[in-house]
Amino acid sequence: MLKEVLKEINDSDYISKANIAIKLNKTEGLIEDAFSQLTRMGYIKEDDGTNNCNIPCGNCPYAKSCNKVHVNTITITEKGQKLLQK
Repeated sequence: MLKEVLKEINDSDYISKANIAIKLNKTEGLIEDAFSQLTRMGYIKEDDGTNNCNIPCGNCPYAKSCNKVHVNTITITEKGQKLLQK
């Protein structure tokens, strides 16, 4: 099932754990566990959206919304890409 979830992440423009659960006919809790496992195993990397830029606050085009809109991003690692090719 982990490879199925990884494939859905790869094929999606917008990643929604709820949508993946529906598509794979699984519970959201199971999909959440799959994301945790994929992260722990090094197949995906999750970024919690915490601002870690090097530009002083207020000097970039995103200053007004910085740290106000919480967006998580998920990246498939090189190891994850290799698993998808198998």
